[in-house]
Amino acid sequence: MSDEVKKRLKEFKTDLNILTPIQIVRKHIIFGECCELSRQDYFDLRSEVAKYFGLHPNEVLVVGSAKLGFSIAPDKQYDLFSDKSDIDIALVSSTLFDEYWNQVFSYKRINPYWNERDFINYLFQGWIRPDKFPRSKMFPSGKDWWIFFQSITSSGKYGKYKIRGGLYQSYFFLENYQKICIQECINKIGGIQ
Repeated sequence: MSDEVKKRLKEFKTDLNILTPIQIVRKHIIFGECCELSRQDYFDLRSEVAKYFGLHPNEVLVVGSAKLGFSIAPDKQYDLFSDKSDIDIALVSSTLFDEYWNQVFSYKRINPYWNERDFINYLFQGWIRPDKFPRSKMFPSGKDWWIFFQSITSSGKYGKYKIRGGLYQSYFFLENYQKICIQECINKIGGIQ
């Protein structure tokens, strides 16, 4: 473990005892530098994704273990970012969210047998997971999404890691989704609720 990751992990664990979950999300996930990408690479990655989707770079964030240097997911809590890790990107845009939601709605109207249960579960939480899109030639937006992220992964510009993206309706939903993992970390140490 690098000194930088040790420092980040120590500060994170200290904050679990003194900050609220939303403060922790904002301090460690929303704001600040990305642990596993240089400042230039983080800027370039956000800019590249933003340009493709027609977003402002502030609407594109790296989250997860690439951002922190370690995972906070309950099943991988405090596992370090490694060669097997992904770079997870959160896109935050109500406009783009509505565009994809409208496309999925239109698809469902002409394909009533699509089992959208998993898609709806995430939609209800305010985000769209592209791996839950309809798997059909009649839904080209899903394929386009995967082709784009596969192209930046295979470019190698940001390392040998898979790069994946999820789309959030707003920061409200991104922060509340992240708070679930933060709360799990707090519960394990008996910190503030």
